[in-house]
Amino acid sequence: MSVETPAAIRTDPETARETPVVRAFAVRRIDVLLMVALFILAIIPRAAWVAYRDRAPLELSDPALYSIFSDEIADGHGYEGLDGRKVAYYPVGYPATVAGLKKAGDIFGWGRSIFSVKMMNGMFGAITVLLVYLLASRMFDRRVALVAGMLEAIFPSQVYYTGALLSEPEFTMLFVAALLVLLWKPWTREGMPWLQLLSAGLLLGAGTMVRGILIVFPLVLLAVWLFYLHSKKRALLQALTVFVGICVFVVPWSIRNTIVFGELTGPSTNLGDDLCIGNFNGAQGAFTLEGKCFEGYEGLSPQETELERNKRGLRIAVRDVITHPARMPELIAQKAYWLFYQDDDGLSASMDFGNNVFMPGYRREVLSFAANAIYYATGAVAILGALAFACSRDLRRLFLFLSILYVLAMPLVFFGNQRFHFPAIPLVVIIGAATMIMLWDRRVRRLPAMERLDVPAS
Repeated sequence: MSVETPAAIRTDPETARETPVVRAFAVRRIDVLLMVALFILAIIPRAAWVAYRDRAPLELSDPALYSIFSDEIADGHGYEGLDGRKVAYYPVGYPATVAGLKKAGDIFGWGRSIFSVKMMNGMFGAITVLLVYLLASRMFDRRVALVAGMLEAIFPSQVYYTGALLSEPEFTMLFVAALLVLLWKPWTREGMPWLQLLSAGLLLGAGTMVRGILIVFPLVLLAVWLFYLHSKKRALLQALTVFVGICVFVVPWSIRNTIVFGELTGPSTNLGDDLCIGNFNGAQGAFTLEGKCFEGYEGLSPQETELERNKRGLRIAVRDVITHPARMPELIAQKAYWLFYQDDDGLSASMDFGNNVFMPGYRREVLSFAANAIYYATGAVAILGALAFACSRDLRRLFLFLSILYVLAMPLVFFGNQRFHFPAIPLVVIIGAATMIMLWDRRVRRLPAMERLDVPAS
């Protein structure tokens, strides 16, 4: 006896072939809609903060110097100061990006408004939210991705830095984008395509031109791949491919600096200052402009001072670490304190670190409390789930965890500052979101069993 298949569920071969395509399109459409919603959720507070903080930077703080350098680049003078002196102190990536926006403003007529520059930071932050969503969805599911994206969209410190001419939003966007390229698909022991590796390297190279800490990031990849891939030669070649992508940006700019200064120079000249500030005998682990790192340069030209401070700062740091090794554990603990203790530095950065105070004290206290409360809560949840996250069968999660450790460990080589944990927040948010979903799922699984318990009335 035969049973006829109902017309409602009967399919022909053509329909059967089309169903996966339709289903895949539906998934993409849902993701696109959710990403549009997340972008709106992210851009609204950033735009509001920029409108509230629509002020030009004052004094010779980092934001003011970025503004000056970007004007010089946009005017066609190259990377130089107002005195016409060629510079290389700050990595050129962020000033060049701002200069590109200013030049576009000259061409298309919106001018060089401070609002447009800060809104560019806001766009970087909103794009980072989308990258977080995609990264979490590739490694987990849509629920984790949505929670992570929402949290990143409204995370106070990620919003506050939009109001300052600082490189954190651009650097973080490029870093997370590079991780997304590397982690787009599950890793196999045979390795990954060369184009994927080179693309990730180019993004890391662009990030290195904004902040130099990514220049040795391929070592993290190499350590994981040596352990995981079938071939150690393949692991080495993959790491070298990523490093080649970084060199595409770093090497030409280092050549420019070497020609300008007349001696071998890297992509920037602030390495000596940063090492000396955090490691000279007398350092307290935090940023300071006092001490022997900044003494003894009288009579030198600004360009000579820039070069000499870079070289002498490096010598002082290495010598003082070698001659006073017993102080290093305490010094590293001090650096860690200044790196992690709070998350409201974006407020200070928006006010040019005290040079442009425009916000009433009570409002600063409320916004500071909001930033620190969410920071501590998210950090606690992420720490709770970090071990399970890192020990997952999916090696990509271990690599993401190691990437967080890398970004947080680099400042401990130099000096501690709240700004330096900014790029780790989007990745910590993913761990926090995954932990919250895991705890929720466990609670849901326990509820039916608990409801079957016959609890006598008291």
